[in-house]
Formats: sequence, structure tokens, C-alpha cells
Amino acid sequence: MNELVFIVGLILGSLAMLSVCWVWVRKQVFGPGGGVLSFFGVLLVGLSLWSRASVELTPDGFRAEFERLQQEINQVVRKSEQISQEVAAVAEVNQLITREVEVVAENLAVNKTQFLELTRALNQRDVLHTDQIKRLAQPVETMPVVDLQKLESARLNLIRE
Repeated sequence: MNELVFIVGLILGSLAMLSVCWVWVRKQVFGPGGGVLSFFGVLLVGLSLWSRASVELTPDGFRAEFERLQQEINQVVRKSEQISQEVAAVAEVNQLITREVEVVAENLAVNKTQFLELTRALNQRDVLHTDQIKRLAQPVETMPVVDLQKLESARLNLIRE
């Protein structure tokens, strides 16, 4: 309900002052009606804005509190803390995934090496025909390899951003 009163006060006060300005621009006439509208416009806008503020002048000094501004600042602080926690969680997951990819890449390299050694051994012992061995070895030889340096570089770029 307070939000509605705040908004209505701002709108009505602004419209009252705007109508006075509009008449002045069009006809260069102010008159008593303009004075009354200006007074109530300023009153409505002022009360709407200052209903959320507290100003005190004490022997200790000047103190001003703005409730709405304080609420917005608290909201921003909470959101930034939440975003920081989410970024930290994403960074942790990113690091875990990077480790898993490194392990998989190492296992793939070992398996590739072992398979190629096996095909060489089969070729030396003439267990399989040469064409069969080439068909077995060809996909393994052309298999892509994970470049761990590029992976680490990409991970570091994500962390910096």
C-alpha cells in the first residue's frame, strides 16, 4: 500500500507542476492557480520522496537515512554475494571437469599407444593380413588428441572473465 501511495504522490505532484509549466510555456501566464498548483505539486512530490527519508540534526552532528536507498543497496549487496558464490561454484566445477578431461585424455593417449603397439606386434607375427591391420590401425592413428595446453589456456581464460 505504501508503494502505491508513493507512486500516486509522485505522479500527481509531477502532473500538477507539469501543468503549471505547460501553461507558462504556452501563454506566459502564472496567476494564483499556478501558484496553488505549484505549491501542491511540490508538496506531493516532496512528501512522497521525504516519506522514505529521515534527517536529524543533533549535537553529535548531521544524520540522514534513506530507507529506500538503503533497501536497494542491501539488495545489490545480496545479489553480488549470490553471484560471487555462483561464480565460485562454477569455477570449482570447471576445475573438476578439467581434471576429468585431463584424465580421459591421458587414458586415451595410453590406449592409443597400446593399440598401435598391438597392431605392430600382430603385423610382425603375421597373425592378420596387412590390409586388416591397416584397417584396424587407421582410425586410431587419425584419432584426434586433446591438447592439454589449450585446455589449460581455455580454463584460465574462463577464470579471468
